[in-house]
Amino acid sequence: MPDVAKAVVPRSGSTDAAEIDAVLRRVERLAAVGAGVSSMEALTAIRDFDRGSLLNWQVARTRFPWMVGRAGRVLDVVFDKEGLRVLHGLRLLSAGTVLAGRKPRRSKRAAKAYLAGSSHAMRLRSPYGSDGSEVLLSLTLTALTLADLAGSDTRARKACLWFIAAQSCLSYGIAGSAKAISPVWRDGSAIRDIFRTRIFGQDDLFRFLRDKPRLNRAIGWATIGGEALFPLVLLAPKPLARALLAVGLCFHTGNAVAMGLNRFVWAFVSTYPAIEYCARGLGRQERTGS
Repeated sequence: MPDVAKAVVPRSGSTDAAEIDAVLRRVERLAAVGAGVSSMEALTAIRDFDRGSLLNWQVARTRFPWMVGRAGRVLDVVFDKEGLRVLHGLRLLSAGTVLAGRKPRRSKRAAKAYLAGSSHAMRLRSPYGSDGSEVLLSLTLTALTLADLAGSDTRARKACLWFIAAQSCLSYGIAGSAKAISPVWRDGSAIRDIFRTRIFGQDDLFRFLRDKPRLNRAIGWATIGGEALFPLVLLAPKPLARALLAVGLCFHTGNAVAMGLNRFVWAFVSTYPAIEYCARGLGRQERTGS
């Protein structure tokens, strides 16, 4: 009978490993969509990398002496306009490989490694026009690659999930704190003025908010509070934690619709499965009795 029980009842270690694998799969799929969206946006704006344009490589490479040395010959091929077409085309192929259900595990690992490496390469190619979503997505993809390298080491793979969750919460917390010390965010004028910019602006929203200082201030403080309090998701009871995640999703979706920040949705939401897992790991289930 004891032998039968051992055969029927799974060990807690194997259960933990299966759960970690499932969470990592959810993270990698969302991150792959984010990488794909980022590359599609880059390809639609490929003219910005023409010779003589604002982001052309002949100017960008002068930022560091080593970029025009021996390594420059290789970088000229990879980072010029046509090289970028290939780089982003391969990123789209890699994203599709990660999302495909029946691809071999080895192919998926190579695809995730390429997405991570090319994400860092793109930030090296041009730091201009990058944003917090690109940084977070690069770190998430790197952590996923390290989780693959860890193989069957459950502790290492769990540590990668914790890194993703902690980095996401840190990003929210720092963003909220930075806005809290900014007078234009506290008085709400930043909300109004964002919509008058060329990149993120919308004339209709600017005209709607232009003469509404109280509404601007309320939106500004709601943004500050939401971002600054988001790290509490790791400690909060389940209902409040789920509410914080829902608010985060609505916040990024709203920014995507109003400001065109499509990458933010996928970059940040891809970390949510890791956050949910780590919040449970802090004992929230035991405290709530669920």
